[in-house]
Amino acid sequence: MNQQAIDLQDITEKFFSAMSDREWSQALEMLHPDAVARQNISGSDVDAKELLQSMRMLVESMQGFAYENVRRVIGERAVVEQHDVRMTRRDGQDVVLDVCVVLRFDPAGQIVRLDEYLDSRGAQALFIE
Repeated sequence: MNQQAIDLQDITEKFFSAMSDREWSQALEMLHPDAVARQNISGSDVDAKELLQSMRMLVESMQGFAYENVRRVIGERAVVEQHDVRMTRRDGQDVVLDVCVVLRFDPAGQIVRLDEYLDSRGAQALFIE
């Protein structure tokens, strides 16, 4: 694919929309087979598909899940996105996390690296009932 034909805004929108719509196979297809990921909570690189599977388990355990207040900066083969993640626990309690994600893309537009930074203290509220 020609690098100039790649629309990182569109690819990023589709990636996050797939997750918010719980279309996990579509999101997984956007990852390069060798993509790596890191969350600030764990501090080590993992297979990006493993991170998405963990996220899927978390999201599927929630009553609601949405991205809000999205802010994006598009660079050359990289996107930085800040957003609020609103998750509603099964008991009806809303938890809102401020998250920053850095996506890096290969020349074909597949995600090769995903770095996620979130408030670990705020994330504890997802599991307290």
